Amino acid sequence: MEKMIEAVNVSYIYQTKYQKTKALSGVSCSFERGKVYAVTGKSGSGKSTFLSLLAGLDVPTEGTLNIEGEDMRKINRDTYRLNRASVIYQAFHLFPLLTVLENVMFPMQLQHVPAKQAKARAQEYLKKVDLPESLYKKMPGMISGGEQQRVAIARAIASGGEILLADEPTGNLDSQNEKVIVELLCKLAHEDNYAVIVVTHNEAVAAAADVVYGMSDGVLSVVRE
Repeated sequence: MEKMIEAVNVSYIYQTKYQKTKALSGVSCSFERGKVYAVTGKSGSGKSTFLSLLAGLDVPTEGTLNIEGEDMRKINRDTYRLNRASVIYQAFHLFPLLTVLENVMFPMQLQHVPAKQAKARAQEYLKKVDLPESLYKKMPGMISGGEQQRVAIARAIASGGEILLADEPTGNLDSQNEKVIVELLCKLAHEDNYAVIVVTHNEAVAAAADVVYGMSDGVLSVVRE
């Protein structure tokens, strides 16, 4: 199976005027299409730092992060985030003054997809996440947390990228909605061939993953493959 992302001895150091903090230390792992990966660990273990590197928000201090064989340092990271990788957040981060449909159209508008085509595709993505058509014209504040997270997932896949990065995606949801979101992420990996990487504290989310990595003090280890 082709490696979508490969980390080779990745370390990351936060540096201020007064001190250096090593957030990641010698991380090596890989991620393939068609699988759900969970990265678990306590707060401050380095999970979120690793996710930010995978999202192209920064580059490793040491080591190499390859995206389909290309060094993250050598690619246009803005283009990478626009077209190839999307992040799903715990707090949804939907645009409050755009409708559900407009939120999902937004990444396609950034890619200059014609409005009619973007609307049709947004409707397809919303159907894919099982959101009823009656909600398409509502504002995010008018729908439930579980529905908002489904809109956020639809918006993430609307970019056309095949890498989905999720930061505690069930953190604000009850157990029923948590189950729906976990099943949806698994479906996107197993049926639509996305590489889904989830940072989570939640044991139920980790249990549903194909591969589980554990992070402790910036060091990554395999929990289950």
